[in-house]
Amino acid sequence: MTAQEIVDRLERVAKSHDGWTARCPAHEDDRPSLSIGIGEDGRVLLRCFAGCQLDAILSALRLE
Repeated sequence: MTAQEIVDRLERVAKSHDGWTARCPAHEDDRPSLSIGIGEDGRVLLRCFAGCQLDAILSALRLE
């Protein structure tokens, strides 16, 4: 799955200097705390600054 396909599933998406920010689907997120980027090897990078684990984020997006 591409970064754009993941971004399309998220809410309150904004472009950042090196990717996007969005509301994290794994918790009630009043301020967008999910960072979406693309690694040097092309992998999609996801990080919730509120502390959600990757498994929880992927599950909320119905991804593996």
